[in-house]
Amino acid sequence: MNKNNQTTIFIVEDNEVYAKSLQGFIQTRFTNIKEIEIFSIGELCLAELHRNPDIVIIDYYLNSKFEEAHNGLEIIKRITSENPQTSIIVLSIQTDINVIIEAIIQYGCIYVQKDKEAFNKVEQIIKKIKSSKRLA
Repeated sequence: MNKNNQTTIFIVEDNEVYAKSLQGFIQTRFTNIKEIEIFSIGELCLAELHRNPDIVIIDYYLNSKFEEAHNGLEIIKRITSENPQTSIIVLSIQTDINVIIEAIIQYGCIYVQKDKEAFNKVEQIIKKIKSSKRLA
């Protein structure tokens, strides 16, 4: 957690409307968020990892606009390698159980299915992450 318990969150989502909606939702729920940055592809997020985000919320499917963009799992591998202290929430419509299991077991991610309750679930997870990092 950054100084003064202020949290930095990166949202990696190629659907701009969804990303901005999530950003606005988080901003209304938390007063001590230092920054919420949106990246349309994972490669842009990776270029900013030196800023040490506390939480990365990432979609699995990230190549709707740029076909050559890596998928979320490839980006997660790099994030966990370069910034192992970063908490990762996979927010996706991904239904391939093998991908979900790999993200959860191998990379320690938290998986949230994109549905009508997704934002509320993300809010609860952020609260748990912030609480656990404050105690650490």
